[in-house]
Amino acid sequence: MHRFVKTIDVREEDIFSELHHFLLRKNNRYLTNDEVIALTGVSVELLYKWVKAGKLKNSIFPNLGAPCERCGQITQKKICISCSSTIVNTLKQEEKDRAWFNQIQRNNHRTSTYHYK
Repeated sequence: MHRFVKTIDVREEDIFSELHHFLLRKNNRYLTNDEVIALTGVSVELLYKWVKAGKLKNSIFPNLGAPCERCGQITQKKICISCSSTIVNTLKQEEKDRAWFNQIQRNNHRTSTYHYK
């Protein structure tokens, strides 16, 4: 069990290098987060850090993930698809609201202006 975390003095890069080599074996590419942690002893925080940083790519290790920074759902990216679409929709609505507000401001400006004849 705990093969990679032997001493506290082990550098993070060394742990990553050993973990990456372990995961690249054909039968280990489809391990989940929990399985990797149980088999290697790598901390959850380090595993999440490397997934979020893109060091453990989804295309090679499809079952690894990290919590979404918004909702906490396990995903392969920093923000899950659901949160991403919610954010995009909110931004689109804010842009529509801003355009509507600007239109009202332009119309109000013309009606409050007095023109001499």
